[in-house]
Amino acid sequence: MGWLKRLSGGLGLFVAVTLLAPLTALTVLGIRAASQSPLESASLPEPLVATVQSANRAHEVVVAIAIEYADPVAATMNASGVLTSVDIAPGAVVQTGTRVATVNDAQVLAYVSPTPLWRDLSRGVAGPDVAVAQALMASLGYYSGPSDGKVGYGTEKAFKAFNAAHGYGTGNGFLALGSLVWVGPVPVTVASVAVAAGDPATPGSDVFTAASGAAAIKVTETASVPRDQPVSLVVGDTATPYVVGSGRVTDPAAVATIAAALGAVKEGTGTIRLETPVVVGTLPSSAVVSDESGATCFFPDVTGAGVAVEPLGGSLGTIDVDPSLVGRSILINPREVREDLTCGS
Repeated sequence: MGWLKRLSGGLGLFVAVTLLAPLTALTVLGIRAASQSPLESASLPEPLVATVQSANRAHEVVVAIAIEYADPVAATMNASGVLTSVDIAPGAVVQTGTRVATVNDAQVLAYVSPTPLWRDLSRGVAGPDVAVAQALMASLGYYSGPSDGKVGYGTEKAFKAFNAAHGYGTGNGFLALGSLVWVGPVPVTVASVAVAAGDPATPGSDVFTAASGAAAIKVTETASVPRDQPVSLVVGDTATPYVVGSGRVTDPAAVATIAAALGAVKEGTGTIRLETPVVVGTLPSSAVVSDESGATCFFPDVTGAGVAVEPLGGSLGTIDVDPSLVGRSILINPREVREDLTCGS
């Protein structure tokens, strides 16, 4: 029986050793796996290469707008003679160039300006009122010279063309007050007419009374409004040409449409944008690097030198650059795959 006990003990030791060996191997593998870093097993980032794309930018800028109302005014006559026709009626919009009446068969035109003319003008006269007259002649298409406040050859030529077109004789180089009616700084709407054909015309007599109503849209510009290209003011579905620096829109149709869009609130916001969008290059902001010297650039690949850029704007995640860079190769993730992030050579 002793030999049986010895055999039994030997088998037990054999089984124990046999079972322990795989467990030990698994433990070693487990320790080895636990000691291996995930960073060591992960692959390195791959370079991401693309090209500078082309995009259109309208450079839209939001501005505050408000309705300006015209005070009721009485437009007065400066001419003497007989009213041979009255060419306005209640509800008519009167602006620069509107024919108000004829006196002795010569046309009397309305004009809009911040200040009225106060004297007849002729060659050699100078003053702020001459600049008003030059602006008037320019708006009517008779003058293209500078508003220098002096009646020189060009201004006199404009007066002659105006007079010939409206019944004041050919070769007449004088601009007479009687040929014009000032209606104020903005266009107006006629409320009532004070004269009729056949009435005598005398300086200072009322021609019509203007109604109080929306006369202009005031625009509060910001420093970011584009100033070197034609722009439009967009309110809702209405886009109207806007002169940067003027501070208002006075076109009657545009004023009426914008005022209707604003409704009872009388003020709100609009958008000034370029009439013709500008073409720019665009690339992901992750591709652009600013180094310690303050230089800004992008890299074409992992080893190439930086390409200097001047950001022109952009949006979230993108940067606009000069359109001449469109099509150039760009490395989108330089911070991940390049050691040298210096823009200079």
